[in-house]
Amino acid sequence: MNAGIHMVEHAPVPPVPMVTAVAGSQPPRSSVPDLLRDMVRMMLAHPWLLALTILPNIVSPAIAPVQAWLANEVLEEVAKGSRAFALSELLGYVPYAVVVFLGLALLTIVEKVFNRMYDDRLLIDTQRRWFEIRGDGCAGEHVAKATNDCKNVVKLFDLAQKEIWVILIGVPAVLIWQVKLSPDLLPALVVTAFTPFLASLVFGQLIQRLSHRGVLLMAQVSSAVAQGDRQRLHVEQEKLYRNRIRFEVAKQFSEVISEFAFWVSLVVVLVLAWSGVWRLLPEQLTAAEIGVFLVNLKLLTKPLNAVTKMHNKIRESWPSVRRVLRPHELPDAEVKA
Repeated sequence: MNAGIHMVEHAPVPPVPMVTAVAGSQPPRSSVPDLLRDMVRMMLAHPWLLALTILPNIVSPAIAPVQAWLANEVLEEVAKGSRAFALSELLGYVPYAVVVFLGLALLTIVEKVFNRMYDDRLLIDTQRRWFEIRGDGCAGEHVAKATNDCKNVVKLFDLAQKEIWVILIGVPAVLIWQVKLSPDLLPALVVTAFTPFLASLVFGQLIQRLSHRGVLLMAQVSSAVAQGDRQRLHVEQEKLYRNRIRFEVAKQFSEVISEFAFWVSLVVVLVLAWSGVWRLLPEQLTAAEIGVFLVNLKLLTKPLNAVTKMHNKIRESWPSVRRVLRPHELPDAEVKA
């Protein structure tokens, strides 16, 4: 395995399409599918690292709902009338708990290590690719692209390594286990979990606009440093500072509103069921059903939060893709202006 990884570390960077522009005109712009195909080719340049990074993100969300089964089994036993319970009986569940939680912890460690290896390798490839086609320009702006913009592109690569699998595997796994253990609560689970997710998407356009402005301002700061222009440096730094504050506020609102709306939607579901307006919950619930519902609700919010973060990450990082992979083309915002 080590030999395989060592070999892929020196895999050649995918060829770079060269475009010749007619004097006095802008070169033809590459379409979004063209950019995505280039990104996929760059990811596939290291197949072993890609596989070792993705595998834990497929296995973990698939087995995570076993926690709901474990809660269901324990609570069903505990809730059996007033029967006295010997601690030795509960100890029988310890091996199951150890296997599940220890296994998830080990998968998390493996995923983080290989994810770091793969991210760093992709960053190197992205910087090398950009370096070959960077063209003429200010040395300071080149430094900004080689660091800030290339890192933003790698953030998008990370989506295909982690977030997308947490969503594709995690959501169906939780829903399947909910149907298996307590199907009557499935509608309430879906409504409670999806409402916060929809509420968190409203900040996407603002995040993308502030992100694009941020990468441009970073380039201006680097340019001022390269030119030794102190006054311009201070002006651009203040602009970048204010833009970063606005960006962080928008990003945090998008993610925090999801957690806040989660509790609001749970209360709304309870009120609707209690008043009889929309009976998403049965009139009586056992301890085991409540336990399964709460565990699965928590597990379902994780992939839905991943969707929110993925949406924000795409909005944040996409402006850098064309600046790195097609530096001779105008950024999207400048074309629309």
